[in-house]
Amino acid sequence: MQVNIQGHGIELTPYLRDYALKKLKRVTEFYSNIQKMEIVLDARKIKSDKRAQVTEVSIWVAGKKVLHAAQGGEDMYASIDMVYEEIKKQLIKHKDKHVKEARREGREIKELSRMGLSCIEEKNSEPVVVKAKRFDIHNMTIEEAAAEQEMRGHDFFIFRNAESGQLCVLHNGAVLDRSNLKEMDEDAASKKAKKGNDSFLAFINIDNNQLNVIYKRRSGNFGLIQPAQ
Repeated sequence: MQVNIQGHGIELTPYLRDYALKKLKRVTEFYSNIQKMEIVLDARKIKSDKRAQVTEVSIWVAGKKVLHAAQGGEDMYASIDMVYEEIKKQLIKHKDKHVKEARREGREIKELSRMGLSCIEEKNSEPVVVKAKRFDIHNMTIEEAAAEQEMRGHDFFIFRNAESGQLCVLHNGAVLDRSNLKEMDEDAASKKAKKGNDSFLAFINIDNNQLNVIYKRRSGNFGLIQPAQ
């Protein structure tokens, strides 16, 4: 996590700087996927001396969303403590919302797959491939994608590399992009997945020139994911 701190109208002493950094970096205990944090310690000339020492914090989380909080107190240390509590609440709320969305998305995929397979499995004794929904892809660093994958509990995670702009898949700790994926159509990829012992296959679909993923489900059948570009 990149952290920038600056003081306005005050002397940013080593002790004050260390206190602010140590205190505010603790927010990673509640949400680890933070890209950048900016801290401003501002001594303002206002009528109320009780709110003259202000701490402002801006946090960039995965997906480029920015959270912001500002609190004033009688001294800078008090304002740091108060803004920590405020930004912590925002991060917990953001994480809860993110987890709920991920779980809802997972339930939708399972339901789509169950509905699609229920009538097919009656007539097919061998594994089949069923298309799942398309996913919106977010720009992330590799570290952010790894944290997101861990939080969701998925075997793989599809993201757009914020540095290269490439659509990538994170699987077994390795980052896969176009440079190390084979081109084939859905039929060839399906046959390869069925014949192999692997539960995961990423490839470039020659019909639409997009990165696709085939993964093995617990039922023994396969799901096909085509990310939205």
